[in-house]
Amino acid sequence: MASPTHHSERRESPRHPVRAHAYLEGAANSLPVHLLDMSATGARLAVLEEHSLQPGDDVNLSIELEDIRTPNIKPLIDEQAHKILRLRGTLVHLREHMLGVEYRPLSGVDQVLLALLLAQPDE
Repeated sequence: MASPTHHSERRESPRHPVRAHAYLEGAANSLPVHLLDMSATGARLAVLEEHSLQPGDDVNLSIELEDIRTPNIKPLIDEQAHKILRLRGTLVHLREHMLGVEYRPLSGVDQVLLALLLAQPDE
């Protein structure tokens, strides 16, 4: 019997563990979330509050970078006024308090910050 295809096998880019506070903004509200892991195109999040999000919803993900201990990204973070990585995407997976989001950076600076963040070796 063939084994079922797992969701992780469909990913185009590898996920890296990244722990950070973030906010997920949907049409109705802004929710605090914990970033658990991320790739160039998506992230796994733990939502901290009750919500009405559904798969397919358009969302903005704002990741607070000040708490991330990543040497290559620190000089860029220090130059940013808001010290936040901004990503625009879609909620693609929802299971209890775990969310999956596919995204793209909102600006060139966000693209560089994301690339530097993902270039770090896994801890």
